[in-house]
Amino acid sequence: MEIFLTLSLLLLVPVILKVFEKTKFVTAISPVALAYAAGIGLSFVSIPLHYETLLQTTEISIALSISLLVLASNLDKFRVLLKPVFKAFFLGILSLFIAIILVYLFIDISHDERAKIMGMLTGVYVGGTPNLNAIGMALEVPNDIIVLVNTAEIVYGGIYFLMLITVIKPFLSLFLPKYVSKGLPVEELKAEQNGNMANYLKMIGLSLLSAIAILGMSFGLVLLIFGKVQVAAFLIILTTLSLFGAQTKIIQQIKWKFETADFLLLIFSFGIGLQIDLDTLFSEGLEIYMLVGAVFIGTIFIHYFLAWLTHTDVDTLMISATAALYGPPFIAPIANAIKNRELIIYGIALGLLGYILGNYLGLSIAWLLTLLDTSL
Repeated sequence: MEIFLTLSLLLLVPVILKVFEKTKFVTAISPVALAYAAGIGLSFVSIPLHYETLLQTTEISIALSISLLVLASNLDKFRVLLKPVFKAFFLGILSLFIAIILVYLFIDISHDERAKIMGMLTGVYVGGTPNLNAIGMALEVPNDIIVLVNTAEIVYGGIYFLMLITVIKPFLSLFLPKYVSKGLPVEELKAEQNGNMANYLKMIGLSLLSAIAILGMSFGLVLLIFGKVQVAAFLIILTTLSLFGAQTKIIQQIKWKFETADFLLLIFSFGIGLQIDLDTLFSEGLEIYMLVGAVFIGTIFIHYFLAWLTHTDVDTLMISATAALYGPPFIAPIANAIKNRELIIYGIALGLLGYILGNYLGLSIAWLLTLLDTSL
């Protein structure tokens, strides 16, 4: 009975959020933030949940979500990227690395999970929320800390997003050159459409089957190589196999991969929220908010400085920064806000590239900082 109740709840709340995701309330706050909030809210209630089922479902959902996000990538788009956009994107990654090093060395926040949190922040600010959560689980970060980092990132990210669509362009225009139109084709960010409900369900089923197959192969390879489950190695193999799978014609013909990944992310977010320990939330929250805020704000201003040094134009900087900090779904709103739809397709491509790079770079940063701690 507890297993059935747990699985029903994990499906019901994400379904409700998905049904109402286009409403003003859900759009303003974001479905992922509401999923976390719902999970945390229900953690106050004494619901007889099956903990093992809850834990396993959240782990499987984030693994499948990562795989589907990579499978939805089309590397053909990367080959036609504008050089300035590509350059600005990697300046953003460089800015993140510099900010992390400065915060790590000079800000006195000695949290036990500091190196791992930096790896998680690398994942989210290169890729997105799925990378943050997957890296946290791969590094065996306690769920309470994962929720805190997510919450802090949502708070800072939400405030900055409002600034991006209002005051950031006039501010950057004071010291960065204007964008010069290249006459590029305009493309909107649209959900994949595929006719009637039968085709819709078919594509979701095929998306899930493809991700499950890759998950199974990844698990098998980890056991073959290490003789036991190594979560970090599993994540790297999963991402790599998904990257290869994204280039096959069979996978490319499957629609709704991105949307299916979004739904799985809601399941994960809600499930993690249910596991929150409120004592940890209040005792360690301030320190983590300071750590996340220092990295976030530092990354933004270092990126501005590097853009000024390299004469990057305002629109290119904003689109590339959005691709890194927020991912593909936020490209179109920013492009519309700055009245430049030419760069939409390139921003989407960069956001997808970020999903791919996020796992590799996030785990690498966490391991390097752990080695640094050991040597000091």
